[in-house]
Amino acid sequence: MTEEVFIASTKNLRDLKKQKNRISALVNRAIREKKDSDLISLTKVYALLYSAYVETSFLKLIHTPNAFSESEITQIMAQHNLEQKWIKCVELAFNKLNTNNLGGVANKKQTLNRLLQEYIIKPSQIRNKVAHGQWIYCLNNECTKINQNTTSQMADLDFVKIERYFYIYDKFHQCILDLLVSHKTHYRDYYQIITELQNYVDSTKSWSLETKKAKILSCSKYQNYKKFNDRIVL
Repeated sequence: MTEEVFIASTKNLRDLKKQKNRISALVNRAIREKKDSDLISLTKVYALLYSAYVETSFLKLIHTPNAFSESEITQIMAQHNLEQKWIKCVELAFNKLNTNNLGGVANKKQTLNRLLQEYIIKPSQIRNKVAHGQWIYCLNNECTKINQNTTSQMADLDFVKIERYFYIYDKFHQCILDLLVSHKTHYRDYYQIITELQNYVDSTKSWSLETKKAKILSCSKYQNYKKFNDRIVL
């Protein structure tokens, strides 16, 4: 059963990566053609894809051969929601480390749980709103009134933010995977991955859809593309 789910999740994830690349290409094209309405639609689809990617990757992770036992997988999947499943996954993963450095383990747990909340759980909440058709105005859980905070988050969502989520998630995922299957090299690799991740987070804080547009529209490839299309119009 574990192997079957792992293989299925691996194939699903491979296809999701292909779809991710296709949407990225469509976004670049929409920017070049200045079709902002297409960008809005593609951003919402990209948000759905991100959550699908995370959920499928999570299934692949916990069913990785020789990672968790059947009993541990059952414990994880018995949790109430995605957040609790991830927290249980992180907890059980750290239990596999043969170390007396409890302080070091606590610090790593704290760092990973912070990344979990910021870049996995929060985006999944926005995805839920998108999936329920709340593309502009988001409602509270009871659907009795508008949730202003979530509505503001939806308005601020853009393609580049979701793109950042993908990169950050992949680094986060690698840390957990190393705990499960690379016990000996985990101590060597963990801080390198976390440092790379933190550097990325810090250096891309100012990135937005506008900075992506400026980069694409100012590059020589776009200028050649524009000249070609201008000749066709003439």
